[in-house]
Amino acid sequence: MADMNGKMNGASDAVLYGTDGSRESVAMAELLNEMGVAFEYRSVNRDPAARKEWEDLDGERLPMLRLGSRGIVRGLDRIKVQQLVGWVGC
Repeated sequence: MADMNGKMNGASDAVLYGTDGSRESVAMAELLNEMGVAFEYRSVNRDPAARKEWEDLDGERLPMLRLGSRGIVRGLDRIKVQQLVGWVGC
């Protein structure tokens, strides 16, 4: 199983909102770990504050990745994540 805490080496502007046990949330965490992207995981089903943040952002779909000012990825969209972190031509 993926490290749902991400690589917390230094400050990160990436936040992954997900639900514990969700295959898509785990797959998104694995993708971020493979790419070396530091992120903070926030569980919307365990943490009311995380749920409120997610709802305030739009609360439409999980997992949801917020990459600082670069954008938001709703659902498990590997191509969009790669584009936002500069892995594929944008």
